[in-house]
Amino acid sequence: MIDWLAFIQVFLAAILASSGVVALYSLGIRFLAMPGPKVIREDGTFEPDGPARDDEDDDVVEIGRPKWATVAANVCFIASVLCVVVGIYLIVPALH
Repeated sequence: MIDWLAFIQVFLAAILASSGVVALYSLGIRFLAMPGPKVIREDGTFEPDGPARDDEDDDVVEIGRPKWATVAANVCFIASVLCVVVGIYLIVPALH
């Protein structure tokens, strides 16, 4: 006989955990895509942003990205990797 309550608990835990890992990873990518602050000219106007980046082959330049955004992205990536490693540890009995 199937314990449906346990099945639903495992299903919900898997959905929530996988959503959390995906959210952490996508948040890390968002932090890496954060632009730097705009440069203010002497007359009070802002420097132009330059051409729009719409090609996937554009070079990624880290100049201008805030340091905190890079650190936050690395923290998100490390947390998502740790979640995956703990999940593998819990699934594979030989690792216990």
